[in-house]
Amino acid sequence: MLNSGQILGAFLYAYPLCGAPGWARCARFVSFGLALAVAASAALPALAQQGAAEEREEELQQDIEGTEDVERAAEDALDLEAFGDGPPVTYQDVLADPDNIELNFRYALTQIREGNVRGAGATLERILLIRPDLATVRVLFAIVLFRLDNLDEAERELRAVRDLEMPDDLRQQIDRYLEQIAQRRKTTKFVLAVNLATQYDWNRNASPTSKERFAFGLPTRATGGSLRQDDLSLNGLAQISFEHDLGAQKRHMMVGGLVYYQGEQVQQDDLDLHAVSADWGFSLDFAPNTFTPRLLYENVLLSRQKYLDSRGFSLDWNRDVSNTFKVFGTGKVKYQSYNNITGNTTATQRSGRVLDFQLGFSQVLDPTQRIRASFRRARTIAARGFNSFDRDEISATHTWLFEDGDFLLSSLTLTRDRYDRNDPSIATDTRSDKAGRLRVTYGLPLRAIDDEVPALLQDLTLTVSAEAYRQLSNITNFSYKNYRFSVGVNRRWEF
Repeated sequence: MLNSGQILGAFLYAYPLCGAPGWARCARFVSFGLALAVAASAALPALAQQGAAEEREEELQQDIEGTEDVERAAEDALDLEAFGDGPPVTYQDVLADPDNIELNFRYALTQIREGNVRGAGATLERILLIRPDLATVRVLFAIVLFRLDNLDEAERELRAVRDLEMPDDLRQQIDRYLEQIAQRRKTTKFVLAVNLATQYDWNRNASPTSKERFAFGLPTRATGGSLRQDDLSLNGLAQISFEHDLGAQKRHMMVGGLVYYQGEQVQQDDLDLHAVSADWGFSLDFAPNTFTPRLLYENVLLSRQKYLDSRGFSLDWNRDVSNTFKVFGTGKVKYQSYNNITGNTTATQRSGRVLDFQLGFSQVLDPTQRIRASFRRARTIAARGFNSFDRDEISATHTWLFEDGDFLLSSLTLTRDRYDRNDPSIATDTRSDKAGRLRVTYGLPLRAIDDEVPALLQDLTLTVSAEAYRQLSNITNFSYKNYRFSVGVNRRWEF
């Protein structure tokens, strides 16, 4: 049934066209206006699905990147816990009392936390020339050798010191590094990472804040399923990656990976997402630069129907400028093939090419804090011009490590999308969006709580996340906000 807004829209459409000829012509225009109103009403579910589907696609890439950030931060936080005791020591402090072994040891710890591993090795060697019987110093020296990829010397030191008298937790640390050395020596190595999470979305269907949508230029009040709906979901992500040493003098590698993602909504089954993505390529070491060309593939099912098939190529570049500063860049070219599904019967109009370029840097601010920031420019060339757009994106991620092994990840992303032309099924205006996303994640590796945690649980990392998203658009259909909360657990295996 038409509501008052639709009827009013029909008359507003017809009124300026009636003119003087009389009621017969006016009636024809009113009828045509009402027909448009009916079409607008029928189009609302598809328009609602389109906005939610776009959000769901972006969420997939965010979850993959978020899982990688959590894994990286968990490892760094455990390192800080191992080497984080005591206040920082400067080189001037050492010069004032050069024979103080404890002071030199704390200075080596400070160097490790700051990323100056080679400097820490030289400091520890000075200590061992005076006191070669200090088990803690020899273990730390072996870890430094491991970090420098001197595996033979690191293993020799660890095995030599393992039988000395020492606390049990130090002996367990030695055993962990011996396992990592054995793993590092393998020609082919695999890493399996799994993330399981439960998630709450305040506005899962991306319903507009104004509670109003346009269809064929007519304003229509959102009703029923078009109104804001919250929902719970259960999300699982499994990622397996490998690297194979090509046996060259430099560390050139064959690399690849496979990711499986499944998101199951409790209520809105039309937003259930299943996705598989794969990549394969080579990591070419031209120190201090690394280049990684890859082939890309992605397949997405939305509401259990084939929705997207994507193929492409990427080239990653990384450069270590110093111990604390790195720059990176990425270029991608993809072809995306969409399929019409029950909830989105015009998805094929989004098929086309995507050109994506990103440039950024990462900086260690101090031993406990680091920041990564980037600028991204993307161009989507779709089958229909109203789905083609330019995207500019600025993002920054701050990592804060705590000495107890826990950590805090904070990220902010700002985007601006400018479309090529208007979509006549929505409005006469050409769409232009601005969006901001703020996410905070607190993580706690169980190993950091107590060394007595069962071995099966030691490598688990618990995470709690909160996110706020706001999108503003010149077309009210696409202006909305969402709040998201999730609790998850991560686990990583190397073999």
